[in-house]
Amino acid sequence: MSSKAWALEMALYSKWQNEKLYGLCDALSDASRNQDRGLYFGSIHRTLDHILMVDRVLWDFTVSGQPPRDWDANRKLYDDYAVLRQERIAFDAMVLDALRLQPKTWLDETVSYHHPRLGRDRNHPRQFPLMQMFNHGTHHRSQVTSALHQMGIDYGSTDMPANPLSQY
Repeated sequence: MSSKAWALEMALYSKWQNEKLYGLCDALSDASRNQDRGLYFGSIHRTLDHILMVDRVLWDFTVSGQPPRDWDANRKLYDDYAVLRQERIAFDAMVLDALRLQPKTWLDETVSYHHPRLGRDRNHPRQFPLMQMFNHGTHHRSQVTSALHQMGIDYGSTDMPANPLSQY
């Protein structure tokens, strides 16, 4: 599988999982979405907001080849759930469109930069921060699905072969 095919499959998977997750969260009240449930970022809303914030940062890193500056994992984007949901939908569509337009070898290109926190230069394929974006989203979505499970809400399958959006 080429890097581009892999990235498209992961983007389709993330879109599917985000649609499922937001679809279930739509039925919750704002109070329920904002209740501290002991997740790493406290609430379901805050966790969904964090996922989108980091996705944007890592996508920008993928595109520019430059690591984020002034990184703050606790930065909050949207208090309004409806706005957060619309921004999530728009971001997922943008990533898919952008990946489809890139040449097949784009994700294999090497990016080089100095990493100040590590105090050294880094060189890696452009797909490296994209891998982190998809991995990070899966990690935090699982926290939300666990909270939903504790609330008696069945999330259903997260298995890639069950993805109706899959290109395969």
